[in-house]
Order: sequence, then structure tokens, then C-alpha cells
Amino acid sequence: MPYIKVINGVMQEFNTAGVNTGKVSGIGLNAHAYLEHRNWSVTAPLTPDVKNPDYSTDFPYLAANGFKYLQVMLAPFNGKEGGWNWGEVVGKPDFATDNTLTALNIKPAYWAAIQALLDCALANGIGIIACPFWNPYAVPQLVGEAGPAGATKDEQAAAARVALANLQSKTRRYMRAFAQAFAQHYSNHAGIAAWMAAQELKGVTDMSLSACREIIQETAQLLRDNDGLARMISSGNAGIAHTWPRQGSLQQYVTETLPLMNPDPVDCLCENLFLGNEYVSSALDNSADLPADFVSSSLAYLQVMQRAAKALGKPYYLGSFCLSEKQEQALQDTERQDNLHALLSAIRRTGVQLACYWDWNGGKPMQDDGLNLVETPAYSNGRKAVWDALRGDDAVRQAPPTPCFGVMKTLQFQPGLLLTVPSSARYESADFSLSYCIRQQAFSTMVGRGGAFVARQANLKGWTLLTQDIQTFLFLRNSAGAGFNNNGHGVNVDGANRWFRCTYTVKHDGSISLYVDDFLMSQGSKMVTPFVQAIGAPLVIGRTVDAQEQGAPAWQLSDVILYDRVLTPKEVYDYGQYGIVHRPVGRWKLDGNLEDSSGFGNHASTAGGLTYVNV
Repeated sequence: MPYIKVINGVMQEFNTAGVNTGKVSGIGLNAHAYLEHRNWSVTAPLTPDVKNPDYSTDFPYLAANGFKYLQVMLAPFNGKEGGWNWGEVVGKPDFATDNTLTALNIKPAYWAAIQALLDCALANGIGIIACPFWNPYAVPQLVGEAGPAGATKDEQAAAARVALANLQSKTRRYMRAFAQAFAQHYSNHAGIAAWMAAQELKGVTDMSLSACREIIQETAQLLRDNDGLARMISSGNAGIAHTWPRQGSLQQYVTETLPLMNPDPVDCLCENLFLGNEYVSSALDNSADLPADFVSSSLAYLQVMQRAAKALGKPYYLGSFCLSEKQEQALQDTERQDNLHALLSAIRRTGVQLACYWDWNGGKPMQDDGLNLVETPAYSNGRKAVWDALRGDDAVRQAPPTPCFGVMKTLQFQPGLLLTVPSSARYESADFSLSYCIRQQAFSTMVGRGGAFVARQANLKGWTLLTQDIQTFLFLRNSAGAGFNNNGHGVNVDGANRWFRCTYTVKHDGSISLYVDDFLMSQGSKMVTPFVQAIGAPLVIGRTVDAQEQGAPAWQLSDVILYDRVLTPKEVYDYGQYGIVHRPVGRWKLDGNLEDSSGFGNHASTAGGLTYVNV
């Protein structure tokens, strides 16, 4: 049975005996209303289905399919209104006239319902990520601080916000007492894997950041002080309000909001990523008319979040992510699940240790919204493509290829090794794209001087792919001999001895786009005088020795591909994920030979000696 502790900024997994079994790594599920649908009962339903879950059958099935963690609200969503509200399930507290809490009055039946869930989780190797305060308005409703009878919904919300922000209100007094009692009751029960101090506190209430921080820190401290296992505590995405249009810059969010809303003893950063926010790094509204070939571009955003987490010394926890079925249909992505796979790939690449899919077994509201995912021995809602993707066993999609896409050997480069490809009319298009895989091993100290390693230029026309230290950038020349480049993709993306897949696309007006590992990393503006191809010039791969160069630079290059058009994002993605190459005009895999495998047979040659190494 796994539970999580954060040690030196890393989520570590512990078993029931308290033994560290390694780093956390995997996908979890968000089953927020799991006990609501079971009517907060110890007794299993007679007929298990999507409305009546039975964790005695669900948990073994989830564990057998590789899921270790389930995020669940362990107190009712409603305070006074609606079925199975807080007072009915948990109990109604007593207060003195000065708002002093005199009795929590927690019902034994409530403790029994939670105990049954946790015991079953423990027995089946499932860790419950427990949230005691999922709906921020539930407690103000419970204690009578959410507005008078007959008040409008907005008036009730306004009154609840006042109570939540008041340290001496009945609301805050009860929250402190309940959090302490809950943590004490399950202080050493390993069925709880981690805690959530709140859930979307800022997004739901629109309180000030300082008030949200106070509640998060206060709750987290009570959980920490009363938890015998010192398990991970998250803020539950509490400080993040997804707005359209944006109300602040990403820089403000990273440097100001994230540190403020994840105070100690909160152990990790927590976010929910959905279409319309950073899930696709697009800032597009949910109703935006997306192109049919649109695919997720979440990689760079997760890189930003991972750097922010590292700066705070805390791991990054992706608390919820998904696309609704309606959104998948709009993207024509119900079967292949390209967007979901792109995010899962970005999660793996950036080292996100734990991400929980929203929503598993969420019941009829989630079903109506097209968000529900249910796969149990007794029930399926038909979203098998999503289920298979999350399990990593999707029959539609083959496993992603290695960085060099089946290439077994690659050419070892060093200054002085030049390959020449004869000129071709197919290379004359003013629109073109260049793709290649590169691993830079040793770097020179030639700072400030770029060396060409792929070029097609003559008479101050054409283009050159330059490398300067570890950065690469594409340099264009126009009819006046003036240069233009996109400034590369920078040291924050590159790394020594790691394969990168880069694709540059160039329009005839000189605007350049750069994709790194399938993500659109940068886009340049147009040239004042349009770019001009070097007619009749050969293509040269490799670079000369520079007199000012110190050190012994070396790099490996594989799968150089030239196109006579601007690739679409989907074409870039298809190559990066599937190894599919759409209509190249030249392709040199450098897999033990210099042959052009595009079908045009324009093979390269060299005067120097070649060294091939195993990929």
C-alpha cells in the first residue's frame, strides 16, 4: 500500500511498513465524489454501477490496471442544501454566543464510512489522496454563515467569503477543529497516501490571495502537526483561477502567485490543466474555433512549472487533467487521443511524478458534461480510448519511436567533416522545412561565433543552420545579402549528451518557426526584404575548423530531412510521435551510409573519413 512523503523535493513512495520503495511515478485518478455516490455508507450497494460504486470490486480492478492513487473528497460537498449534506453525514457542531466551538459532534457512522474506504484501499494497494475541504462554501453553509434565508446565490457566496476570511468566524473555528480531528483520527492509517489542504479555493471563492494563503497554511499546518506519517500535503490548486482573458503574466504567476499560494508546510505545487488554459499552452477560450490539425503543446508549460517547482524545492503535482468528450469531438480526436497522448508524453519527458486524471466515476453530472471515465468489472461508459491511453496500452497508437526512429547507427561529427549533397530543383522552394536529430557531446570555447553545420548558400543568398556553443539557430539571407535569424532555442532547452529532435519551418517571407521535440518553441517575424534561395547550390552537412576554436567539439547527427513546404503542426507531431515522414524532397538518415532515402536518390558524398557509432 503506497503513501507519499516528500524528501529533498522528491515524492518518495512508502509501503505499509514504512519502508521507502522508491520514487513516485505514474498516473492517478480523481474520484472526487466517490463516497457521495455510495451515500456515505459502509454497506456495499446491491447492484454496482456508475451510480453505486463498490470499491470492494473497483479497487482490485484499478490496482490490476496499474493505478495506485485515487484522489477523493472525504467530507460532503454540500453544507446544508442537497442530499447527504455535511450536517446529515458528519454532524452539526455547537457554538457559544461568542463563536467559540463547543462541540464538533462528528457521527460515528461518518468515521465508519471513511474507515471502510481506507481499509479497502489499504488491502488493495490503493493510496487515497484525501481532501477534507473540497467545496469552500460547504462549511459556511453548515455553520450558518452563508447568508440569510432567501438570499440569492451571489449574496450567499459574498457572505461565505467574509466568513472564510475572518479568523474568528464559526467557519474558520470549525475548519481548524475538523482538520485537526480528521488528521488525528487517521494519523497512522496508511490508506491515506497524501493530503489536500483545500480544492480550488481561489478559483471558487475569488477571495484575495492573502486570505487563501492563510487558510491553506493554517489547514496544512494542522494536518502536518497531527499526521504521524508526515505524508505529502498539496494546496489542491487552491490559488489558481483560470481566467479568460488572462489577468496576469506567466512571469507574475511563477514568481509571485506560486510561492505565495504554496507556503510551507505545503510540500508540492498543484495545478489543474484543462482545455482553455495551460493544458494546451494556447490561452484559447473553450469555445474557440480550433483547427482540425490542432494538437496539444503542453511540453513547454510543464517545463516552466518544473523549473518553478525546483526553485521552490518542491515537486510538481498535476492534480487534475482531461479533455471532455465534446472537446475531443471538436478536435476530431476521440479515437487517436493525440492531445491526451501529447500531454502524457510531456508529463513523462518533464519528470512530473504524479498526475491524476479527471474524472473517474464522477456520476451523472460528469457523464452529462462528457467528462466521466468509468471502467470497472461491471461498467464502462465507452471512453475506452481514454482508458487505454491512461493505462499505456492503447492499441490505436504504437509506442513512440526512439529519438532517431529506428536508426541503428549514426554519424559521428567533428569540425572538418563535410558531406555534400548535389543541388536539385526540388530544393529551390522559397517555402521549406528542415528537420534533424542531434546530440551535442563536447563543446568548444568559441563564444560569440556561430559555425554552420547544415547549409545551402551561395552569393550571399540562401540559408545556414548555425551552432553557437550549445544553441542552434537558422540564419536566412535575402537578395541584399542581409541576414535574419530566429535566435535559436536556447540553453534552457538544450542539454549535453541528450538527443533533441528539431524542426525549422520557413515561409517565403522569411518568418521562421522552430519545434523542439514536437513543441512549437519559437516563431520569428517576417523579413523586410524576403528570403531568397541559393539557386543551384549544393546542400552541405557538417562544418569546417575555425582558427579561433578551442577544445574538441563533437556531435552526432541523424535523420536530416528537407521539405519543399512549411510543415503543419500535425506533420511535425506525426514525425515526432509516430516516425511518419510526409513527402520529403530529401532525407539522409546517416544510418551507416550517406544515401538519400526520400526516393529521389540524391545521395551525399564526402572527401573525409567517416565514423559511425551505435545510437
